[in-house]
Amino acid sequence: MNKIKCAQCGLVNWSTEVECKRCGSLLTVQDKLQRNVHLEEKEPKRLFSGVIIFLTVTLGLAVLGLLVTRVVPVIDGEAAKMVAAMFMITGVGFAVLIKFCIIVRIFQQSVGWGLASMFVPLAALIAIVKFWETTRRSVVGYMVCMGIMAAGYYMMPDSFHAASTSS
Repeated sequence: MNKIKCAQCGLVNWSTEVECKRCGSLLTVQDKLQRNVHLEEKEPKRLFSGVIIFLTVTLGLAVLGLLVTRVVPVIDGEAAKMVAAMFMITGVGFAVLIKFCIIVRIFQQSVGWGLASMFVPLAALIAIVKFWETTRRSVVGYMVCMGIMAAGYYMMPDSFHAASTSS
């Protein structure tokens, strides 16, 4: 036979008992509550949501485009500029959206931290660390967007980099 531990007093009772022998609390309700608590603890939040997976695939395509334009230059200069600009604009657009999501998640935790994140330098960084469990997916998405922008930038032809550093 199975045994049930009373959540109130800790006495181990037989599973056929309805009430605890020591304190008299209902064991069936306690058993159900303990089972629900264990089920909730076993379901951690996923780090990679659908948006993060989409951004990671986009980053993979950007890196592939970077490798194609740098290692095997099969694309001419103008086409490479267009593809690079497309990835940079995509990265910037998603980064702005995700930055907005980070601020919203910080506001959900604390209005004061949300306002500080908007107006005080480095407060957003402190708030991200403070509320890591709720902001971690957005931060990962933001970093992936930075990778997309960097891949787009380095996909540009060398003549573009020389012109941008000389001026």
